[in-house]
Amino acid sequence: MKPLHYVAFAVMFAATPAFAAGQITCAQIPHAEAFIAKLKPGPNTDAARKHLAEAKAAKSDKECVHHLGEANYYAKKSMSADKAAERRESK
Repeated sequence: MKPLHYVAFAVMFAATPAFAAGQITCAQIPHAEAFIAKLKPGPNTDAARKHLAEAKAAKSDKECVHHLGEANYYAKKSMSADKAAERRESK
């Protein structure tokens, strides 16, 4: 593979999270609420709830999307921690 191809792949993969973040909309607040409600208590769940509340109180779509993205980040971390705890308990 030529060096230019390596650069193209690196740019493509580096840009992927930006594209995913662009897909978040304020209309997803009910879905985020339902997802976060299923998570076990913990610091990441608390952070997700905090950002969800900030998204609901946002004065602009940009601010709302930013906080929903943060809520998504912490909710995913919380979900991963919940799954890891379940794996440990099942051993």
